[in-house]
Amino acid sequence: MAADESVLSSGGRSAGSVTFALARGMRVDSAARERLCRRAEAARSACRASSRIGSGRFVVAVRGAGSDAGEAELTWSIDAHLGEPLRRGDAASVVLSARLLGADSVAALLEPALGTSVPRTATTVGRLVRRSSGPYGIELRFAELPVGVDLAAPVTATPTRLEFALSAVRRTRRNFVRRVRVRTPSGYEVRRIRDHRLIGHHLLRAPRTCRGSWASELRVGFPGGVRTTASPIACAKAGAAASTGGGSPAPGSGA
Repeated sequence: MAADESVLSSGGRSAGSVTFALARGMRVDSAARERLCRRAEAARSACRASSRIGSGRFVVAVRGAGSDAGEAELTWSIDAHLGEPLRRGDAASVVLSARLLGADSVAALLEPALGTSVPRTATTVGRLVRRSSGPYGIELRFAELPVGVDLAAPVTATPTRLEFALSAVRRTRRNFVRRVRVRTPSGYEVRRIRDHRLIGHHLLRAPRTCRGSWASELRVGFPGGVRTTASPIACAKAGAAASTGGGSPAPGSGA
């Protein structure tokens, strides 16, 4: 899932909310992780490795800082975890934990020119929602960007890239009893044999059918309204997790 500067900023303002909408027929299974990140853990950026479902990055361009009024790039790495639902009826939540890369260099070279500190870590939580109607079946909704950077004019902080990939598969054992009719010297009898099967749980499964591509869109909220960008997903195998691209709309691929 990705969005660039053309989508994440408008008229010098950064996006407030971001929603990734995936085609109807896309399926989500929270059992793809053995354990979900709890709300208290998410608040401390302390989700356990067993709930991890992906990674990514968030990039912000700082412009107008220093005497040369050049541009500096800040990058946060992102770890994504599957969390407990935020509201009743939600499929789950997605916790994005961001960590500033090159923090020592930022502190030594950039922060003196900014006159303020840059967030080292940040956490934002999005809702993973199943839609009962409309062209889109699943939505991942974030009320805010992964990191907020507030700078005093004339210096600006513009988000230029948000990207992350989500994927997880877990197999669970389901026991059952198989009844087999067996011939014996005294006739036939039915014997009970214990057996099991493995059940696959995929975080995201693509629709079973596809005509060239699946519908997908990116919605970005600004104070003046919501900007919508269509971003079709190229057909992939039904068991593959989907990724979407935003900004310069281009087909994504199964991950």
